Amino acid sequence: MMTTTKAPILSLLSLLLLVSHTLSSSIITRPSHRSQFESLVANGSLTTLGDIPKFHLPSLSTLEHIDYSVPNTPIYLRLVLHPGSPIDRASLGRTILTAQRSLRKYILDNGDAYLDDSDDPYEVDDRRTGKCMIGMKSAKKYTMGDERLKYGRVLHALQGLWEVLYLGRKCYAGIFQIEDAGEVVGTGKVLVGNVNAVGTA
Repeated sequence: MMTTTKAPILSLLSLLLLVSHTLSSSIITRPSHRSQFESLVANGSLTTLGDIPKFHLPSLSTLEHIDYSVPNTPIYLRLVLHPGSPIDRASLGRTILTAQRSLRKYILDNGDAYLDDSDDPYEVDDRRTGKCMIGMKSAKKYTMGDERLKYGRVLHALQGLWEVLYLGRKCYAGIFQIEDAGEVVGTGKVLVGNVNAVGTA
């Protein structure tokens, strides 16, 4: 009698665990279940590090600040991450690698240059899953100065994101500032979703 009742109970437990895992996964990826932080970034209220003090929300108290000098480049990243908004690690890795491959080819074919208008903001996502998007835009898009993103700067910033977020296992939504030799040249974001759903950087 014990052996006949164990199988249904184990099957029911397995089913409940599967449903629980599926529901928790869907909560992370659905735009309607974004954290307050992600919503602020997605709707454009929070675009620079200076915007953060304007918001006094409980979810912002756990923000993680990371400053990172990308090795062998003049690029310095100032990141603010929200551990309460995890991003699928495999999707994050694919998104970064896809963008790097595309940028290397562009630079090889055309040389480095300031981003074209059509590429500023520069945005890329994991089209396979829609679980990660990265966007970057120039600090000052229309200027004769150097406060703009170049394709090489975006490539180096992506290298920094790879090292901090992917290799460092800090796979969270966040915003970041891009500096080149001490000058702010751009800002960016990392979010759950895709380019069309999230909008511009």
